Amino acid sequence: MPHIVIADDEDDVREFLLRAVRRYAPQAEVTAVVNGAAALEIMRQRGCDLLISDHRMPVMTGVELLQAVRLLQPILPVVIISADVTAETAANEAGVTAFFYKPLTIVQIRQIVETWLPPKPPLSPRAAP
Repeated sequence: MPHIVIADDEDDVREFLLRAVRRYAPQAEVTAVVNGAAALEIMRQRGCDLLISDHRMPVMTGVELLQAVRLLQPILPVVIISADVTAETAANEAGVTAFFYKPLTIVQIRQIVETWLPPKPPLSPRAAP
């Protein structure tokens, strides 16, 4: 089962992302946390197939989280979202997969899930008796 981690310190944004991601990735386990440090800890414990993170958060920003993740999982899809126009350059330099400006639309969330969540493995055919 794929695991998606969402990090955003704003309760309403985090809840919106959680509901939307679950809608478009019902096969995935989704964990939502309040900052980058919590996201990194969850990823170390349980792994991750897609990370969606805000940039401006207390404890650890999205770009700092991205830098830490790139050391652990160089090819993990990481999407940074932010209303901060200066964050895009830093995110690109740190190796972000995609950057979106807030507020995200439901269409953008669907695009993120469909584009960067690894596809479900095919069902194995049943052996003939």
